[in-house]
Amino acid sequence: DPSSVNSKTPLNSLNLNWREIDLPEKARTKHVHRLHPYLGKFIPQLVEIFLRKYFKHGQTVLDPFCGSGTTLVQANELGINSIGFDISEFNVLITKVKTAKYDLGIAKKEIHDILEKLRSSIQKDNIQLNLLKPETYSIEITVTNNEYLNRWFDQKARNELLTYKYLIDKESYKYKNLMKVILSRSARSARLTTHFDLDFPKKPQTEPYYCYKHSRICKPTNEAFKFLRRYSLDTIRRLEEYSYLQTGA
Repeated sequence: DPSSVNSKTPLNSLNLNWREIDLPEKARTKHVHRLHPYLGKFIPQLVEIFLRKYFKHGQTVLDPFCGSGTTLVQANELGINSIGFDISEFNVLITKVKTAKYDLGIAKKEIHDILEKLRSSIQKDNIQLNLLKPETYSIEITVTNNEYLNRWFDQKARNELLTYKYLIDKESYKYKNLMKVILSRSARSARLTTHFDLDFPKKPQTEPYYCYKHSRICKPTNEAFKFLRRYSLDTIRRLEEYSYLQTGA
């Protein structure tokens, strides 16, 4: 149990050889740790153990390769100040979103608002921004020359993602970075790839296929809205969970 560790706990008494049954995925991806997938992420319980062993409340830990922010999140839980930086701008974005202090009322309102605006803009075979007057809108936001987007996303999914991004940029939301993380997480799931190869797909999957994950024939996804909605609700829940654990560090 990480909470039983303190500065006097002998190193040779620490059990760091966990099995899946001892530390299931749900525990390893608790609260904000699962706001966005990240390859090579620290197990938060491992970080917690060493923070409890070598740091005290009010001290400061520096993580020069903060990645997705696991150390900073756990340090905050323990009342330990933290500084992190990373060469990847996206890593810094994820870390900032995870460690930010939110007005949950505003965050919920904005997340639901952008979803509703996106929902109202979705039509049968196309997406339009009905909320805009024609004279204020001259560029087709769902058209892109980006080779990756055009190759890896069905047109419907691509349109929904690009419209969501447009709304982030257009509206005066307070928590735009939070929405960007929701967008990125949704885009990962909405790609034309198999369910069992989300991390390293070699080529777009455009036809039905036998899915080893679900043991049945699956079809590649053609939409993004269902993921945007699912991850929006999941994000709200995770922020609420972490809000009870955050300290002033």
